[in-house]
Order: sequence, then structure tokens, then C-alpha cells
Amino acid sequence: MYRFAEKHPVLFEMPVIIAGFLTAAVITVFGTSAGLNADLCACIGRYAAALFLYILYRRAFRGPKPQDHPAYAVPALFFALWNIFYNVCNGIPLADLNSFPEAVILAGAPAVFEEVIFRGIFLYNLKKKGHGDISAVLISAAVFAAVHLTNIVGNEALAVLIQAGYSFVIGMVFAAVYLKNGRISQVILAHFLTDLINHIFASSPASASTLHLIIFGILLASEAVYALWLAGRKE
Repeated sequence: MYRFAEKHPVLFEMPVIIAGFLTAAVITVFGTSAGLNADLCACIGRYAAALFLYILYRRAFRGPKPQDHPAYAVPALFFALWNIFYNVCNGIPLADLNSFPEAVILAGAPAVFEEVIFRGIFLYNLKKKGHGDISAVLISAAVFAAVHLTNIVGNEALAVLIQAGYSFVIGMVFAAVYLKNGRISQVILAHFLTDLINHIFASSPASASTLHLIIFGILLASEAVYALWLAGRKE
């Protein structure tokens, strides 16, 4: 399995992603049949799948000694700041404080699950295949964005394409930070905070103003340039 994964990282990533989502789906089915909340069951499934994959593929997380460059991770937090800015500018109130524990669980599940799969395991196999840092960053981000295209079912195509582009840039930044710092906890935290902001506001605005779209475009372009710069930086 390990040899195949290192020779064919993209092909290997597909069944890993599918297996992870199937695990979450199975736990959700059993949990809801027992009367548990469906969203909570899905989260438990993702946490369980991430833990299993982390243990199974622990070699991916035993690389060289992590670098002590926490400042590299700071731009990864700008996505969370954007979510705050966007919701506040649109007058979206904070959700009930009683829902905060649920928001933490809902935001933590995809953060842990996706970072273990896409940044931990996938980047490890891409590097073993012989890809340079920039190539690994772009490939991992492309696959990450492609997975989000599955949201096309039941949603507007333009909104899904914007989400995929957003996911591509986020994937670039998280991948570059992880490659340079070697700390999966940093990208999990950045991912968690980005999702948490959306959960702690009561709702999300249906559309964005022209000004917001321009600012959002500048943010994405800046983050993409930063990711490429960081990936290509020689220590």
C-alpha cells in the first residue's frame, strides 16, 4: 500500500477520500437510527476516519524536525479574518452562545479530517514521488478544490465555482505552510478558525457586493502569491 501510494499519490488519494467519507456516512446512518443528531454523527465519523488514517499512515507525520517559523502560518489566518469582516459588514448577528459548543464540533471535524488527508498524507506521498514544493502545493490544492466541486448538486454553478477557487487558494496556503513548518496542528487550527467563524454567525449573506468581491479577489490573489513564494523559499 505504501509503495503504491508513493508511486501514484493522486490515484491513492481518491480511495482515501472516498473511504473517509464512507466511514462518516456509515457512522451517521447508525447514529441517526439510534436517534442521534445527524450532523453530530457525521462529525464523529470524520474524527474517527481522521484518527484511523493518522494511525495507519503515521509515517507521513514523522518527517524531519518541524521548523520554528510560526510567522509563516499568520497569512493562513487571514481567511478567518475575512469571514469576520464579511459577516460584520453585512450586519449578520452572532448566533446564540448556547450553540457555540456545537459550532466548535462542526468546525473541528472537517479541519482535522481534511488536513490529515490533504496536507498530511497527500503531501507526503507527493514529495516521495519526487515533486518539488511548488508542484506539490499546486497538485494538492487542485485535488482539494476538485473535491469541493461535488457541491454542485443542489447549488448554483457559479457559487460552487467560486467556492472551488476559494478552496484552491486555501489549499495552496495550507500546503505551503505545512511543508515549511511541518506542523499539522498549525494548518488544522487555521482551517478550524476559518470554518468556526461561519458557524458562530447566525447566517451567511446570500450575495456579495461588488466592493466585497473586489476585496475578496485581492485577498485570494495575495494569498496565492504568498503560497507560491513560501513554497519556493529556500531555507
